[in-house]
Amino acid sequence: MPRRRVSPAALVFAFLVLATVAAFGWAQRLKRDPLVLDRVTFVATPILHPKNPVHSITPNGDCHYDSVRIRFRVTQTDRATVQIVKPGGEVVTTLSRDRLLKRYTFFTFYWRGHQRGGGIAPPGRYKMRVKLLGQERNLVPPGTIKLHRAPRLSPARTCLPIGKRTP
Repeated sequence: MPRRRVSPAALVFAFLVLATVAAFGWAQRLKRDPLVLDRVTFVATPILHPKNPVHSITPNGDCHYDSVRIRFRVTQTDRATVQIVKPGGEVVTTLSRDRLLKRYTFFTFYWRGHQRGGGIAPPGRYKMRVKLLGQERNLVPPGTIKLHRAPRLSPARTCLPIGKRTP
């Protein structure tokens, strides 16, 4: 009985079908994996209205939304650097460098609107970036921090704890 010869086109087609099935299986596996960075919140402090949190800050020293509280957790333990970046990816400031983030633990950071070199960052939208050093991954969660410019207070007025404010 003569042997039938398989055409190269049939081999390429069979390879592409197998590669497609393998890629589909890999994509489904990735969908089932938990998020590495979850439960991310950006809330201006002090939190005056817990039901309606404010997501924009005005760092002018009046103790009213002068900083933002950034809170998140990771699902995998790793060393990380937490940064505030412009939407294009340029680093504005580093909140924490080479810190151990344990899995399923909440971490809280505060940003007062300052840049790396000192001074207040220009008005605009900013994002948080978490660089996982062990996995060599950069995670930028959805959501932005809005920084608005507000007039500076006179040097005579200073921030005092709530309840001890002067008129």
